[in-house]
Amino acid sequence: MLGSRPPMLRKLFPKLGLAAASLLVMFVLAEIVARALEPGPFSLWDRRPYEHHPELPHVHAAGFSGRWDGTWYEIDSRGLRGPEIADEPASNEVRVVAVGDSCTFGKGVREQDTWPRQLEALLDEHLAPDRDAVVANLGTNGFSGKDYLRMVELRGLALQPDLVLVGYNLNDFPNVIRKVDRQLYKGSGGVRRAVPKGVRDALGRLAIVRLARSTYYEMGREAAYARAEQLAAEVQDQGYAEALAQQEEYLRELVEVSRAAGAEVAVFLFPYESQVYRDEYDTTPIDRLREACERLDVVFVDLAEEFRRHVRSKEPEPRLFIRGDRYHPNPEGYGIVARRVFDAVLEAGWLDDPSR
Repeated sequence: MLGSRPPMLRKLFPKLGLAAASLLVMFVLAEIVARALEPGPFSLWDRRPYEHHPELPHVHAAGFSGRWDGTWYEIDSRGLRGPEIADEPASNEVRVVAVGDSCTFGKGVREQDTWPRQLEALLDEHLAPDRDAVVANLGTNGFSGKDYLRMVELRGLALQPDLVLVGYNLNDFPNVIRKVDRQLYKGSGGVRRAVPKGVRDALGRLAIVRLARSTYYEMGREAAYARAEQLAAEVQDQGYAEALAQQEEYLRELVEVSRAAGAEVAVFLFPYESQVYRDEYDTTPIDRLREACERLDVVFVDLAEEFRRHVRSKEPEPRLFIRGDRYHPNPEGYGIVARRVFDAVLEAGWLDDPSR
């Protein structure tokens, strides 16, 4: 009983309880502040936005609205991010399907700041007053080339698109990027490996943990650039050709089904941060994907050089990626994607046909 404990302990326990309560209050306040800093409406907790699908790793739950991993999700009845799209296109409508991973979905930014939505605004501005543009965002976190193909087949073609845009990421070629991720960003051992995945996932739902993680990355940002390029160069000969050949086959099928449905196809590769800010960078992934597109007679849009020109044209150099992230562009970065893709669409003459 408390009365039987020494006087020192009777005095210590209330102080420890008060200290623990104070720490808990401080933690809760810090979590609230961290959540308020994330884009989109404020929410007190994260909710998983995905559901099972028999042919894909996962899909968005239809009608979902909430926050997950620092991003505010607003999902329509088809499981796509953005406003509802009519089943049948209007006669004066240009329809575009944007397919890709989290960089197309728009991780870390509001829906209106994603490149599909910014592209839609550019198209609307360019088209005649009696024509309209609709860009459907089929991007989904964690997807890769095989999933892009299935998304186009399962959900994209039903929208009757005039144009299919495919946004690849370096992690679509796992033999190239896995080593970079493991050694540089996720750690090949130490604390990360010692913590069970379930615990890591639970911690990842806390905004304060996300803020701390991004701050840690920012502290070593400059050094990470050089290491990322070094690691990427080291693994070019470790199965890269095989990985690209498999992705090219998926792309070939995607192009075939899209063109059979009357849609043109354009492809691009999102740059990662060190490609943009270092004076020199490894161009192999870009060159290889460009060559694949040439073999398939598909328009390839070079984004890395566009990002680099934008950075070097301003003083101080603007940040084009979300804080603490080396892959996902911020709203300004997505604006560059939208503008460059828009220019490529104009150059190809795909908007000259009044039926589009």
